[in-house]
Amino acid sequence: MVKGRSLMKGKIDILMVIEGEIATTHLIEHMLSACRSYGVVYRKKFLSELTIADIRKTTIPLFVRSGDPSLRLWIEKLQNANHPYIYYIDDNFWKIEGDSPIAKYYQHPLIRHTLEIAVSSAHRVLTNSDLLAEFLFQFNEKIEILPSFFDFSLLQPTRKIELDELRIGFAGSPSRADDLDIIKPVISPLLQAYPQVVFEFIGAAPNDLELNDRIRFFPHTADYAGFLHFKQERQWSIGLAPLIDNASNRCKTNNKYREYSACGLPGVYSDMPPYQRSIAQGETGVLSPNTSDAWYSAISRLIEDKTLRESIAAKAYDDVFKKHSVAHVATIWSEHFVQVHQHMKRRKISPLRTNRLRSYVMTRFLQFESLWVRAATVYSQGGIRLLVHKLINRIKFAFSRSDSL
Repeated sequence: MVKGRSLMKGKIDILMVIEGEIATTHLIEHMLSACRSYGVVYRKKFLSELTIADIRKTTIPLFVRSGDPSLRLWIEKLQNANHPYIYYIDDNFWKIEGDSPIAKYYQHPLIRHTLEIAVSSAHRVLTNSDLLAEFLFQFNEKIEILPSFFDFSLLQPTRKIELDELRIGFAGSPSRADDLDIIKPVISPLLQAYPQVVFEFIGAAPNDLELNDRIRFFPHTADYAGFLHFKQERQWSIGLAPLIDNASNRCKTNNKYREYSACGLPGVYSDMPPYQRSIAQGETGVLSPNTSDAWYSAISRLIEDKTLRESIAAKAYDDVFKKHSVAHVATIWSEHFVQVHQHMKRRKISPLRTNRLRSYVMTRFLQFESLWVRAATVYSQGGIRLLVHKLINRIKFAFSRSDSL
């Protein structure tokens, strides 16, 4: 807990640096907003738009999940100025598997190299998973495991409507299709056994799944609040959270448990570390081994027992609100920001400077590395036609920007 607000009479300036808008960055923003009562103020910048003027001597840079090669130049500048930074990571990108665009991107050696430099050079590395912390320890011993969170203010009041169907759903990013293949074999048998059941997928669906009036798909949206509102509007009776058992997934957070529970849904979750550490079996959720028989049994149990569904939903909501609400977790996160702020006050920090010639050469070199990685990723997905289209647009963007470094 933060030891009194007197420690934070001065403002703690956090500069959140991201590569793109994703659910994680939206959640971090809501966490930083909740830290305001403890003296924390934050700004947000895209890595591609970052300038020296953005980083004052009192600024604490917070890089979120960034692996773009251009980050290495900023790390060098910060090190030369004796200026600490924080790095946040919530996925084990070194162990990511598959051939999705995001997997291909993080599998590239140049991205792995940047990630290792970013983690090893950080004054403090923040994560939410003890298993991920154990892995990161090889690069940096200053790892902090902070509680994951959910901002209940993002939800909207909903009115329950009596439906003539029982909706079972999944909501997530398009990269989750391979995980959903776990439940693909049970969909048809469940639809045959329970005529009132329909399946709905938001953002991702099992590979090659044929859609019909009882198997529905809705596209992914980058607006996280809108994503949650739509999920609420669908009025699901059961939420699904399958995870392939691999090293990367074992290091994930319990995000689906937090989201489903906050939305008042009972969930069926893969019996794996992200959920094993959070869920009381049969009380706040149902843990299922990754076999078709187990998933069929777990889902059918909830379909048939409305009382159990309601009991799990109520207990899970209370559990997540108590342990993961931003109002509660903000006190813990703020304490770490205060510690870094106090450390910086004792440290001789110089203004960030740059050698314009070296900066120009390094910027262009790292831009080329970034282009190379993205080109390789795009080529693996869509061949030469998609590559040429994307590469031309990227080059135009990169060289149209004025040199801000």
